[in-house]
Amino acid sequence: MRLHYSLRNSPSAQSMAKLIHALLVSGLFVASCSAQTSSLTVLPWNDHLAAVSLTFDDARPVHLDVVVPELNKRHLRGTFFVTVSKLTRLDDWRRVPLQGHEIGNHSVSHEHPTFLSREGEEIQVVDAKKFLDSNFKSNIRTYAYPYAETSPGLTGWVKRYNFAARGGCTDGGCAGDSLYITPGSMPDWYNLPSQPALTQYDPAVYKSWIDKAFSLHAWTIFQIHGIGDPSTGWEPIPTNTFISLFDYVRDAEAKGLWVAPFGEVAAYMRATDVFEHAEKHSRTTQELTETTYVWDIPENFPPGVTLKVKAPTVDGERKPRANQAPEIYLRLYQGQKQLTSDKHGDYTIAFDAKSLMVVSR
Repeated sequence: MRLHYSLRNSPSAQSMAKLIHALLVSGLFVASCSAQTSSLTVLPWNDHLAAVSLTFDDARPVHLDVVVPELNKRHLRGTFFVTVSKLTRLDDWRRVPLQGHEIGNHSVSHEHPTFLSREGEEIQVVDAKKFLDSNFKSNIRTYAYPYAETSPGLTGWVKRYNFAARGGCTDGGCAGDSLYITPGSMPDWYNLPSQPALTQYDPAVYKSWIDKAFSLHAWTIFQIHGIGDPSTGWEPIPTNTFISLFDYVRDAEAKGLWVAPFGEVAAYMRATDVFEHAEKHSRTTQELTETTYVWDIPENFPPGVTLKVKAPTVDGERKPRANQAPEIYLRLYQGQKQLTSDKHGDYTIAFDAKSLMVVSR
């Protein structure tokens, strides 16, 4: 008994105990690093609390004369789904994307799909795209179904030439949570729900849509046609209501709402889904664990999409304490370039790169 006590308290025994403890802690730390690399996640909605897309249909003159100037005045950006047969003042429309707005395809002549032949379905999607691509010197990659009505043939052509499409109400009643796309959900990229604006709605209705997006941390899509006079389009919004909506959206943006074109939000969300389901390949040495994420880019996907990625810190917190940058134990690489984190320890990754290597120290 005396001998056992002596060994436990001898200098050599204490040194051995410290060594064993250090090895155990080190092993746990490496295991933690390895586990954390697999939990790397994308910050929803480009690091915002919620998202809203303002979309306008049919290429009406009021969109050029009223909507675009009011958007620009508030530094907001929207999407204009263009019906080719209704397109006038083409030179004015060509300036719209130069001001940060999106041009989308809304068919050649705005037909109900039930009246279209197979050839007609192709014409409505493909001929409209060719015209828009040529006249806007761009690759138009988003589509909005006229009347929010689909058919298998029409959707087939939409999938062939677009990466996302706007539909209408998913529950038949234009109400409920189905009109709000939440992070982690699996929406139909070729029939994303939208909420149509109606003349009878007062400003409180549209404000409630935005407030609900905040409460659900979700994305919702406004579908707007005319403004003011009935001649400006289907179900025109009264001018005062329209101005009130834009002011509310601008104020909500300052509180964490991401106000961005339909295609931009759709691309961020779809890229997020692809990244979070990426293949992971790990290699561990005595000092490092390397985890490589590899993914494929969806067809017709726009170039230049970036994702904001949350990287764990040593203490598990994102925000720095005492005005100091967080201690990051991960290093991220794309190609041969090491990525630099922001003050919160988050990274911006290029989706086009199709891979990301994460090294834990």
